[in-house]
Amino acid sequence: MTQQAMEEVTPQPATLLVVEDDPDIQSALEHLFTLAGYQILVTSSGTDAIELLQREHVDLIVLDLMLPDTSGYEVCEYVRQSEIAPTPIVMLTALTQQRHVLRGLEAGADDYVKKPFVPDELLLRVRRLLQRQDELRSVEHEAIRLREMLALMQRQLAVSQNETAIETTLRREFLHNVTTHMQALSGIVEAAVRKISPGPEREIVQQLKSRVRSAALVYEISEALQDDPVEIGNLVRTIASALKTVYRPWRRVMLSVEGQPLNLSLAIASPLAMIVNELVTNCFKHAFPDNRFGKVEIRYGVQDDVFTLEVVDDGIGFDAAQAAPGRGRMTVGQLAQSLGGSVEWQSSDTGTRSRVAIPLA
Repeated sequence: MTQQAMEEVTPQPATLLVVEDDPDIQSALEHLFTLAGYQILVTSSGTDAIELLQREHVDLIVLDLMLPDTSGYEVCEYVRQSEIAPTPIVMLTALTQQRHVLRGLEAGADDYVKKPFVPDELLLRVRRLLQRQDELRSVEHEAIRLREMLALMQRQLAVSQNETAIETTLRREFLHNVTTHMQALSGIVEAAVRKISPGPEREIVQQLKSRVRSAALVYEISEALQDDPVEIGNLVRTIASALKTVYRPWRRVMLSVEGQPLNLSLAIASPLAMIVNELVTNCFKHAFPDNRFGKVEIRYGVQDDVFTLEVVDDGIGFDAAQAAPGRGRMTVGQLAQSLGGSVEWQSSDTGTRSRVAIPLA
């Protein structure tokens, strides 16, 4: 990889806000994070921290609880009620009683580190929160791109009703060629990843591979949605297999798709593509932390004029009754409702089952 290419994909260092009124601890934190490669903003009061957050971009906050003006709890609550609510917060304090820990977590803290802190442990917790935040942003961006792509597809299909047979053939041939080239490029990048030893350069190429594979998926879905009606099995397998390559390229998580050949109208297949993307992405992103083994099973079919889609994993699960629905679950619910259907969620510590039902009559 050329130096120019590496510079183009090298991410900017994260910006951390340190809110700490003890000069010695403040200096130690600033030194620690600067050596780790982060950009640092420092303040000693909660009021100044809130004012700074209103004008500066911050990727993570390291927050003391005992401040001279307002408490760290109040700063944390302000962040969670503002436009920057997703910003990770690490509370760093000498208040070690359980009630203080619980109050901090209830106020919205993502992690809680007690003073005196171990530098390596604090750096590891900060790094993991930043990685989680990057993953969430990546999922949101991919979902936005897919929604935009499908909206564009629907507009193009409306216009294409007046195209001649020759124009339609040329358009399909062009899309097929682009899809083929994107798949080939994805294979080239995958081969490059395998040849590079673990390290920063391999991580950069790995990021490129995920981006290329995500882009290839857009064209693959577009090609699968060219016909009306759409063969659903091909559509589901295309999306699921591509997402596994992006998020879980190794064999730790097995994927299976079960269903008989089935044709559905384009009006149903287009939103269904987005539903499959959201459900399978959630499995690969959240069900199997720390590279644990597992499986994802996708089943679809029609019975009594109702199309059903089930996505089942044996991951860590979540509390479906108490957990606030994320963007993915909300998107799936809205899409199912737009088709007159419904979504059911069942989850425990042995896995999650999502069932989408769409009436066809």
